This record gives sequence, structure tokens and C-alpha cells, in this order.
Amino acid sequence: MIRYQAASRSSRARYPHPSSDFRSLSKVASTAASIFVTAFTLSGCMSTSPLPTSTPTQAAPTATPTFIIPTLIPTATFTPEPELSPTPDLLTGLGDLIFEDSFDRNLGWDIGQSEVGGASLVEERLSLAVRRSNSIYFIQSPAPTITDFFLEVTVRSELCSDSDEFGVMFRYRAMGEHYRFALTCDGSARVSRILEEGEVALVPLTQTYAMFPGLLVDNRIGIWASGNQFRFFINDLEVFSASDRVLPSGKLTFFVRSRGSSQTTVSFDDFTVRTLLPTPTPTEPPGSP
Repeated sequence: MIRYQAASRSSRARYPHPSSDFRSLSKVASTAASIFVTAFTLSGCMSTSPLPTSTPTQAAPTATPTFIIPTLIPTATFTPEPELSPTPDLLTGLGDLIFEDSFDRNLGWDIGQSEVGGASLVEERLSLAVRRSNSIYFIQSPAPTITDFFLEVTVRSELCSDSDEFGVMFRYRAMGEHYRFALTCDGSARVSRILEEGEVALVPLTQTYAMFPGLLVDNRIGIWASGNQFRFFINDLEVFSASDRVLPSGKLTFFVRSRGSSQTTVSFDDFTVRTLLPTPTPTEPPGSP
């Protein structure tokens, strides 16, 4: 025991106690080591993912201006209506007034009714009506039988469909043969010859821009007939001409014809008939061969 203690004392003598400065440095080093260990431990708990780096924002590309050429809407091509020649002054070639009727009273019309239709005087107009589809009703005028003439009458479509017809029959004969100037409610017109054998078109159904189509409108009809030459007028404009020598003379008759409807009504007013003046024969100058 004494040797041990001696040895211990000798050891302390060989390794003296560190000075106070040395001990301070040791404490500083120990503290630094603790800080390093703590920092390392904390770094292990933290995410090791790299921090996002900001990507520089690229400027939006400048839009290239686009020029849009609008699609042109096709416009309707204007088609001018056929020019109708003004009618020459026919009064210079007309003779006496041989019949006139304003329908303020009955001058001899066969007014009455039938299963097909009827005729009546209404408000100073002569009204003709058909009550069956595909039927015709007509009435002869009290005007005398005549060969050459110029007639005019105002006609109004009171009730009709597009294809229904109305107008004037002239040179009407006992067997029903006649010439017919027919107008339709949609503004067309035609001229035909009717014989026992059937109907022959002198002028086919043609759209005429001289007529006012539709209901409750007045149209003035004119017919000039001289021998085998015919001229046809609507509202003072000549629309057709034709020639035919089959029927030389006859009565004047009004008619209405139902084609597309079961009820067709028209009325007539201001009816006049004139004779034609003789056409002067050109004379040859004296001394001509």
C-alpha cells in the first residue's frame, strides 16, 4: 500500500496538473465539438433535397398578327326586268264607242247561279265565282257580235290561288269556239284558241311584269283585234301579239277558271268596246310605174 501511494505521488510529480489556460482551451474545444455533433445530427434530420432553383421566366412570344380575310356573302345578281315598250296611242286608230258598262245597273247580263258558280252585280262591279276545283264559269256580254274591235276592262282577283285564271274570251261562237286571253293570280298570262278538237296555244303561259299579281288589285286588260292580227295589253302596255284566221267574229265573254282551289272569285269593271278605223291604203304618187 505504501508503494502504491508512492507511485501515485511520483506519477503526479512526473505529470503535473494542467494550468488554468490549458483547461480553458479544453473547454472551448469540447464546446466546439458538441456544436459540430449537434449540427451534424440536425443536418441528418433535414431533407437533403436540393432547394429549387428559380428558372428564369421566358418572355411570352410576341403574337404574329393574323389578317383574316372575311368571306364575302354572295349577293343576288340583279336581273333587270324586260323592258316593255310603251303602247302607241291607239286612240288615233279607234272608231266609235259601241259599248260601255260601269256595272251600276244590269245592261243585259245573264245574272244567276249554278252548281259550278255564278254571277252577280256587287258594288257596281260584275262578280264571277267558281265553287268547284278544276271548273270554269263564263258569262257573255250584251255587247254586239263584232269582228274588229278594241276592248278594255278592269279586272280584280278577289279570291284565288296562283294558278287560277280569269280574263276575256273573244270571237266566242255558238259551239263554244273562241280565243282566250287568260291571266293567272301569280302574274302570268297566255293566249289560246279553243275549238271542238281542243285547245291550241297561240302564246304559251308567260310571266309578265306588266301585271300586278295577288289579291284585291286591279289590272286593266286590253285586246286589239283586226282580221287575223291580235294585240294584247295589260295596264296600257302591250305584252303579246299573235295571228290566227280560224275564227273571224263572235261575242265577247268574261270567264273565271279554278285550277288549284275550290273557290275562285274575280270582278270586272269599266268595260268599253270601240270599233277600229279603216287602215288607210297608201296611194302611189302620180307618175310612179
